[in-house]
Amino acid sequence: MLIHRSYRNASDTTDVNILDGYDADKFSTLDLNPGGNILARISGITVQLKSLTAAAGGGGLPTSLTMRITRDITGDSCVITDTISSIAPGVTTATSGTADYKADVDVALVPAVVYVFCKTNTGTAIVDSVTITYEQ
Repeated sequence: MLIHRSYRNASDTTDVNILDGYDADKFSTLDLNPGGNILARISGITVQLKSLTAAAGGGGLPTSLTMRITRDITGDSCVITDTISSIAPGVTTATSGTADYKADVDVALVPAVVYVFCKTNTGTAIVDSVTITYEQ
């Protein structure tokens, strides 16, 4: 039996200011199937960052990003638990960067909305965009 799989992605390009701890009011919202439910396998997450800033009192720029994906807006019911990625700084702009995550997680979401919470290891940053790639 041949099973056809469709690869898709969803993005949120709303700027989110983040610190070195989770904040229940700071998250990205992604709808994997607008207006409906979904059975899917999340395969990858890419977080684009800008305005990387060192912590007050010294230290360097953030070098890692911890991310979690939840099914609830309060950040308590995880679909993907805390996962850490190094931040790859921009080649020409050291205060921008990217964190990538590989996943292999089957999800059933009713509705198909997830919330992505991020925190730096030190200092601050602005989440410029979050993209989730999944197969359905």
